Amino acid sequence: MKKIICVLLALTALISLAACSDGTKSGKDVDLGALKDKMISELSIENANSIDADALMGLYGISADDIEQSACFTTMSGAFPDEVVMIKTKDADAFDIVYEKLSARVDEVKVQSQNYDAENYALAQKCEIVSSGNYVAMFLSPDYDEMVKLFNEAIGN
Repeated sequence: MKKIICVLLALTALISLAACSDGTKSGKDVDLGALKDKMISELSIENANSIDADALMGLYGISADDIEQSACFTTMSGAFPDEVVMIKTKDADAFDIVYEKLSARVDEVKVQSQNYDAENYALAQKCEIVSSGNYVAMFLSPDYDEMVKLFNEAIGN
């Protein structure tokens, strides 16, 4: 009888843990628009041009149907202008697609950066895709490290 009770308690604990999980690494629900505004403010980014979800198809091949929310912007100033894309995908399949598309863009910039000066080449080479759960982000920016830090703090990494 004691063994049966122990097994039942163990199963109950396992089921309750599974029920609490949302299937993602990041249990937080992050307002990406507010995070974008915080980045622009704290990093003193000037002339940020917002990009809406519908424009992502033409720019990166990312369908708005795969996006739960997004916050994206570019700047056109400087030798290494900012290109920031933060997305929460609708599900794991959408995540894989978005991750692949953004990775292709980062790879493209790394190849193009061979024609940059040494400082901008080094900046481009360190840029990577950042993700957690259904959140995925691309930061092509001289402020890459600071943007990654803010993103990770927001999503709980």
